[in-house]
Amino acid sequence: MKDMAEPERTEQERLQERIPRSLGASDYKSVWNAIANVREHAFELVDESTSEEQLVASGRQLAPHLVRGLGITTNAVVLEIGCGVARLGREIAPHAREFWGLDVSENMVAIARERCAHLPNAHFVAGNGRDLAGIPTGLADAVYCHAVMIHMDKEDLYSYIVDAKRVLKPGGLFYFDVWNLAHPIGWLRWQVERALYRTKADRPLHRNQFSTAQEIRAMLQVAGWEVLHLAETMMIQPVVTHVPPGVEGEAYLDALRARYSSCWEALRWQPGDHAHMAARMTAHLAEAGRRPEVSPDAPPLG
Repeated sequence: MKDMAEPERTEQERLQERIPRSLGASDYKSVWNAIANVREHAFELVDESTSEEQLVASGRQLAPHLVRGLGITTNAVVLEIGCGVARLGREIAPHAREFWGLDVSENMVAIARERCAHLPNAHFVAGNGRDLAGIPTGLADAVYCHAVMIHMDKEDLYSYIVDAKRVLKPGGLFYFDVWNLAHPIGWLRWQVERALYRTKADRPLHRNQFSTAQEIRAMLQVAGWEVLHLAETMMIQPVVTHVPPGVEGEAYLDALRARYSSCWEALRWQPGDHAHMAARMTAHLAEAGRRPEVSPDAPPLG
C-alpha cells in the first residue's frame, strides 16, 4: 500500500526517475552518455518522442523552419551543435551539400550515424563538452544550436559562442536559442524547473537554464559577433554573423539583412507555440501543487 504521506509524483518527476540523471557526474559527456546508453531514453530526452516514428515526425515538423530561417541551400555546409540522435540532422542533410553534427555524447553520435547511414553527406563528431574541437576552421556556411544551450552553464555556453566564430565562414549565419527568463512563459518554465529540482543536490548538470536578452547581447558583443536579428519570444533567438577582414562592416551587414530578413520569421516562436507551452507549464505546476507565479499573458518582465 502506498504511504499516503508520500507526495504524488508529477509526470516530469516520473520521467526523471525513468531516465538516469547522473547526479554524480561532473561533466556533460558522462551525463549524456548515461542518458543515451538506452536508445529510447535518448529519444525521450531529446524531445519526448517514444519511438522512431515520433522522432521522425518531430524532426520533419521543425527542420523546414531551420532550412528556411538560415537560407540553407544545396551548396551549403551546415553544422549543428548538439546534434543528439540527428532528429533534425536527418531531415536537414538532404537540403545541404554537407551536414556536420557535433555532440558531446559518443552514444548519441552512434545513434545519429546509424539513423543517417543512408545519407553520404552527413558527418558526425563526438565533442569534448567545452568547444568545437574536431570541427575544421571555416567549415560552415550555417551553424545552428537548437534547444541545447539551454542545458549549459553560462561559462560553457559562452565558450561555444566564441568557438562558433572560428568554424563559421565570414558572412555565414549562426543561430541558437536559450530560455528567456524575462518572458512570462520563460519564467513559468523556470518555475517548473524549480519545482522539479527542489534542492541543489537534486539538480543534474543537464537541467534547463535561463538567460536574458541583455546577457546574450553582452556575450555576443564581447565574442565579436554582429547581431543581424534577435527575437525575444519565450526564448532568446539571435541570428549573428561576422564580417570578412577589410570589408566595410555596415554596408556588408545591411546587404545580409536585405538578403535574409524575410527568412527569419520562420525561426520565431509563434503565438500558438506560446499557448501550447503555457498550457503545458500550467499543467506541470498544477501536478506539483503550485500556482503560476506570473500570468502567461503578462508583458515582458523586468
